[in-house]
Amino acid sequence: MTKIAPFLLSALCAATTAQAEELNFCYDPYPPYTIGTYGPASNGLKVELLDAVTSRIENLTATVTILPWKRCQQEARNGAVDGILPLFPNPERLEYMAFTDGTFDEQSVLWHRPDQFEDSYVWDGGFSAISHLRLGMLTGSYVDEEMEAAFEGRQGITRARDIQTLMELLVLGRVDLVATDAAVGRHILEINGWQGQAQRLARPVASRTSHFGLSKASGASRYLEDFNRAIAALHAEGAIDAILSGE
Repeated sequence: MTKIAPFLLSALCAATTAQAEELNFCYDPYPPYTIGTYGPASNGLKVELLDAVTSRIENLTATVTILPWKRCQQEARNGAVDGILPLFPNPERLEYMAFTDGTFDEQSVLWHRPDQFEDSYVWDGGFSAISHLRLGMLTGSYVDEEMEAAFEGRQGITRARDIQTLMELLVLGRVDLVATDAAVGRHILEINGWQGQAQRLARPVASRTSHFGLSKASGASRYLEDFNRAIAALHAEGAIDAILSGE
């Protein structure tokens, strides 16, 4: 049996270690997509998705830091972080990030109390029949321009800085509808034990595909094709759906 001298073995191990790279991603605190306060993320659906992607890329790992949203975007712009967990591309973000292929569709839905509508009610997607109700939304969020115009022209829109507050206002009867991400609203109801006190309209207000953003300034955009291959494989296996469903 051929023996490798200890110093050669150490050199080989060092070379292998040197080839490995760790990318640092960021996102804002947004359960269940990211779990934790500011600093290292402890878990979350989008964190798990990143782990699944990087596990398929040789010699690549990743961490996630939870930051205020504006700071997260600025640090991706200047290269202080390597990327942002799945988000929506827009012209400004395209200037400083390369976006991967789509990861999954994020749905914005309307939540309401069970007694707000008849059991047989089916929303047709129009706003004229429901814009007399009091709508709650996150401060600074964007869901649908037509929806916001319709409600602002009637009762106005109640804004809150977090989903926990919005869903509490809904349960207490202070607003009649809450427009927010389907997974986020469901998570808030579950952790507070409010599952029987609010439900969503079946038809989403909007559905948009989210993508990983890789910083051009940090050089992480060179992994774009690697990310795309990993995402395609995860889609083919149904692994992304399994992560999002909590399986």
